[in-house]
Amino acid sequence: MITVTKSGKAKWASLKSPNKEGSHNQEAIMNSSHFKELAQIGIALSREKDINKLFEIIVDEARSLTGADGGTLYLIDKRKMQLRFEILHNDTMKMRMGGTTGVEITLPPVPLFNTGQPNYANVSSYVALTGTIVNVPDLYEAEGFDFTGASMYDDRTGYRSQSMLVIPMKSHEDDVIGVLQLLNARDPKSNKVISFDPQSVDSIASLASQAAVALTNRQLFEELVEAKRRTERAFLDTVQRLAIVAAYKDKETALHVKRMSRYSAILAGGLCLSPAQADIVLHGSQMHDVGKIGIPDAILLKPAKLDAREWDIMKQHTTIGGHMLSGSPSELMQAGRTIALSHHERWDGSGYPKGLEKEDIPLLGRICAVADVFDAVTTRRPYREAYSTQEAYKFLREGRGKQFDPRVVDVFFARLDEIVAIQKPSIHNSLIHTSAWEVA
Repeated sequence: MITVTKSGKAKWASLKSPNKEGSHNQEAIMNSSHFKELAQIGIALSREKDINKLFEIIVDEARSLTGADGGTLYLIDKRKMQLRFEILHNDTMKMRMGGTTGVEITLPPVPLFNTGQPNYANVSSYVALTGTIVNVPDLYEAEGFDFTGASMYDDRTGYRSQSMLVIPMKSHEDDVIGVLQLLNARDPKSNKVISFDPQSVDSIASLASQAAVALTNRQLFEELVEAKRRTERAFLDTVQRLAIVAAYKDKETALHVKRMSRYSAILAGGLCLSPAQADIVLHGSQMHDVGKIGIPDAILLKPAKLDAREWDIMKQHTTIGGHMLSGSPSELMQAGRTIALSHHERWDGSGYPKGLEKEDIPLLGRICAVADVFDAVTTRRPYREAYSTQEAYKFLREGRGKQFDPRVVDVFFARLDEIVAIQKPSIHNSLIHTSAWEVA
């Protein structure tokens, strides 16, 4: 630790305690109390998931341990090579900025370098660059650092900045990721501003270290979450592009995909799947017929019923889709593959491609089977008229326990109002201009 003296020379302050028995006992009691407090703080830091709340806990606890009137937390912006304000607290000035307060800190960041040279003039940047603790008993008597900003603030507000303790926040790899700056320690009895006790520095350094590790872990977690989001967005983009391919081959097929995916999501919700799972059904079901890309246009777009040979070829779209979507680490693409392979299986085992029956058929396939068939039979095709709504309802009821999972059919009728809303022509028209995942 460095204590800044009036002469401007850096004095290395000893952290050793006096060789007196009473002092030893007093220190042991203090250390035991601080150890317990630090342990509790460490637990709180490790549990906190909100990074802004985490910032506030760090500053509040450091001020509590030292009796500091104010506290500032900076994080290093490595890209811009500067210290960015995250928290600014001062009890006397009734100031709480940054963190969860929603009050923006308008102070400019502190540069770590000026014209290519290390910025050792600002005490916060000095600590960030060197990893050294700095204890300043009185800013107005200290030399060696530029405290112009503090004195200008004091002149403007009537505040008196005096003692300051500045501590680097070091990660488990000993990298400085931020700086904790405490201002104006106060005597607990007289409330007068005093110097920061060198004996408390170890506790604050330990807190800063715990805080840095907690922050690093939280930042790594958020980076992983964001990376997952980017990956999922990329997979969703793939889904959209596959849907566009289908639209080029058959406009009605594209509309069918959009409607049935919404039906599928409604059924998933009715079966008590979580919102996240229902969302996967919504997007994954859009790939149920992606394998039709591999079916010749002469069969796919034939304006008449298919003969036996053509029908055998058409049924291959399930396995073609399964192959197209195989091998992906994405939960969404895996769901799409499951749906592509199983949405033509039938509850009684007479479906294809594997002839699975009952609950051997994946739930996603059973859900999409009902959604797919309902939309297919209520849509006019070149070789047949569309079923009326009542005829389609009758078809589903007759297929309950034969072609379809009884539970899924029951949910379909329980959520009929939502299904009908998607059927409306106004909905159909709006879907033409809606991206594959905007229908959620």
